[in-house]
Amino acid sequence: MSDGKLIVTCDFGTTMFRALVTEVGENGSFEVVGFAEEPAQGFHDGDFVDLSAGSACITRLIGKLEEATDIFVSGFVHNISGSHLRSVRATAQLPIGPGPRPIRQGDLDEARMRASTMAIPFDHQILSVTPVEYAVDRVRGVVDPLGRVGSQLEMQAHLITGSRSVLHNIENAIATAKYKALGEEVDVLATATALLSTRERTDGVMLIDVGGHATNWAVYRKNAILACGTVALGGWHLTGDLAHGLRITRDEAEQVKRTRGVVLRSLVDQVPLDVLFDERRPTETPGLVAAVLEPRMEEIFACVKADFGDPRELASLKGGVVLTGGGSRCKGTDGLCEEVMDLPVRRAYVPASLKGADTLPDGQWATALGLSLWLSLGEGGRQTGEEATGRGGWLGRIRGRFRKAQPAAEMTAEA
Repeated sequence: MSDGKLIVTCDFGTTMFRALVTEVGENGSFEVVGFAEEPAQGFHDGDFVDLSAGSACITRLIGKLEEATDIFVSGFVHNISGSHLRSVRATAQLPIGPGPRPIRQGDLDEARMRASTMAIPFDHQILSVTPVEYAVDRVRGVVDPLGRVGSQLEMQAHLITGSRSVLHNIENAIATAKYKALGEEVDVLATATALLSTRERTDGVMLIDVGGHATNWAVYRKNAILACGTVALGGWHLTGDLAHGLRITRDEAEQVKRTRGVVLRSLVDQVPLDVLFDERRPTETPGLVAAVLEPRMEEIFACVKADFGDPRELASLKGGVVLTGGGSRCKGTDGLCEEVMDLPVRRAYVPASLKGADTLPDGQWATALGLSLWLSLGEGGRQTGEEATGRGGWLGRIRGRFRKAQPAAEMTAEA
């Protein structure tokens, strides 16, 4: 091992758990050191519903990671996902003083603290507080109020809350596996950290992460999160449709989807759909695969569009859509997304030019990488995934989104 700092992160996905070790050099370089995967067990909708099976799965996962990287892991940072997450807006007003004066960092911290005191369900706790917009003396649209002279500061903030019991269950599963939960981040925000550029966040962009059992989405504008949500449809449903339509097993359908999946019928020769209703097993063709998969994928994108619910705001996103997740890898997924969203679409799975990324197997590693990227920066700064790999400088500040994050040096120790 070199003298760089090692960071361990874990992505609890709906169908697969993924763990990652990255190394941050003294010069700011960022490199993938090792990884491990384990099929998810005892885990459903972001929660460990079977503590014994879930903790055993974590033990196997980290054991594989230790073997692959030759390090001893005592704890890791993990993601938070599931339908228990809630996205809300909060407003905080703060008198600056008896007379106008320049606004200080302490004023911004106090405004964010006030925004986080809004009433939320008793069984929830706040996971993320992100300032969206400021106003000084009723002048709105202020991007950075620091140093601006005024008598009153107003902050519009985006809050994400999560179930206390779910968070406790995750920490309990990690502790039962005899590891430390060193911090957590909302799943889609970690993914955005890895894949979205500052330009996209500023111009306006929607991130769509098509996972196994669910699809997460987030919208950014003016370099701040505007909204986020979850749709309970994903790649698992695509596989189920294919198994039913082709009269094959789910394992066979998963293989067809991964290797020959097509979700846009206009890309292949059309086939008569009456073969889907025949009692005999139909012959697999690209046209038949597309005829089965297109309606479900179109439904996923339509549900995301409806969940966001503001067509004018959606149309104003100059950065378009960034599409990711294991369920988005079928041929034509980006084209179908463009048709439904009426926006330009690009697909992304890992940050561009990330050293060691070519060693990662196919799968959704952006969440684990996003967790690593934040920890590589600490609380003093923020970069997007592309910028952290040598394509830009420090831009913006992390905005109090991670909880309980420990110094990167405490994440691992060499064996």
